[in-house]
Amino acid sequence: MRTSLPHFLVIIGLSAVAGGLFWAAGIQAQEGSPTPVPDDTLATPLQVAEAMAAWETSEHASTFDDGMGADTTCARCKSPMNWDPSGLAAEAAMNCSSCKRIPGQPRPVLMGGEAVSEEDWRHIGCEVCHEPVGDTFRVEAAFWNQSLANYEPVESPDDLCAHCHEGSHGFEVTEEVRKDDAHPGWSCLDCHDPHGGSVACTDCHDATTGPGAEEHLTHTDVHCTACHDAGNLGLWRDYDAGSQYEDVVITRRFAHTLTSWPSHNLQTEVACQRCHHPGSIERPALAQTVSCGNENCHPSGAVLYWCMLFPRDVQP
Repeated sequence: MRTSLPHFLVIIGLSAVAGGLFWAAGIQAQEGSPTPVPDDTLATPLQVAEAMAAWETSEHASTFDDGMGADTTCARCKSPMNWDPSGLAAEAAMNCSSCKRIPGQPRPVLMGGEAVSEEDWRHIGCEVCHEPVGDTFRVEAAFWNQSLANYEPVESPDDLCAHCHEGSHGFEVTEEVRKDDAHPGWSCLDCHDPHGGSVACTDCHDATTGPGAEEHLTHTDVHCTACHDAGNLGLWRDYDAGSQYEDVVITRRFAHTLTSWPSHNLQTEVACQRCHHPGSIERPALAQTVSCGNENCHPSGAVLYWCMLFPRDVQP
């Protein structure tokens, strides 16, 4: 049972919803002056309710994983309020060799690691990114540092997101956003709901109209970032039945294992050869057939022949 309020990108979203007035607790109206003094540094009950409603549908509200429940391991980011930085396994948890295992087998239990029950797991709630004040929170975002047991100021939404989304297991997300040529100057909140709501490229882009519409219609099982990635990430078709990207071609990263994760470094140009012409039999093509009518170029639609449209010296 969840006991925490919205969190992480539960962040500056409170400030996005802010603007209403909160009647500060403890302020007593003087006799003959019934109007209380407003405090716009605190969230109103309505703002908290709206932020919680958004958070409840987000991934930040559902971070429990029975295989990651030790308070000295993944709770560091997945449920900071459950993380014990002084625990015996805290240091070992940061050593990759501590978790090495046979693929598909459970992670080994770290010596001294204490599991947290799902009932006690606090996820990524309001209090991770907003300082509690009575029964509300400060509108201005700050990051709760469990190691120091205090709140740290943040310079921007990206700075807050980076605490967990930058430099962790290959997820250089905020760094990629700064390199993104397709959305220059954008920050995390330009795409993501500040309280963690889901987002898709098609929320802003209509793939059925404009440049590339014909290609989009023939690549319905390809994630947008697989074609538009500018960081040369590896591509694969995700066959994990538990993945939200099941049977979709997408970029991948290493996070304990190879993991489907959309690229955040994008470009409008597309390098078709990344899927259709990997360059050698050792690098088989993701697209096993092509719609090319030139039998001399692609006999029976095979893809392991170089096409005149793709120079031989071009590598993905």
